[in-house]
Amino acid sequence: MPQIEGVEVLDVMLLGQPKAVAAGLIRGTGGLAVVDPGPTSSLEGLSRGLAAHGVAVADLDALLITHVHLDHAGGVGALVRENSKLAVYVHERGARHLADPSRLVESATRIYGEHMDTLWGEVAPVPEANLRRLAGGERIDVAGRAVDALYTPGHASHHVSYFETASGVLFAGDSGGVRAGDCDYLLPP
Repeated sequence: MPQIEGVEVLDVMLLGQPKAVAAGLIRGTGGLAVVDPGPTSSLEGLSRGLAAHGVAVADLDALLITHVHLDHAGGVGALVRENSKLAVYVHERGARHLADPSRLVESATRIYGEHMDTLWGEVAPVPEANLRRLAGGERIDVAGRAVDALYTPGHASHHVSYFETASGVLFAGDSGGVRAGDCDYLLPP
């Protein structure tokens, strides 16, 4: 990815594998934010990625969540436990699953079974006070930068993409599809 001032891509190294899950770092005059921090099982990789840019979890001001699937948001509760000042931006339909992840965990456990903990780690609840519910269409101030929250359902009914207006970067989550490995195409959402 070309260098874009104030925006970085962090490879969180899910299960030690490069290019499996990425987070975004937004740095502005008003602070720091991470887009889709990933699961708890990869928070060490996230911390290493942040440290490479001189940032610690304690320095963060906000998390922007495209959707609450565990590969994107499973570690949010653990991050808020570590840094209680974090504002967590998420679509209003997904917010309840961050506040009480029991249904999300139950559903994922049916899919992943005995591999659940290894893949995703703990899925801790996020206190209501930290949640910032979005419908889509809002312009929010994140790290002193204007970010448009765009409702982009498809992959998930609660999917939001974030457009950072100064850089022109769109954090699309899985709304455009999923690309794995070196393939030349995207799998639709």
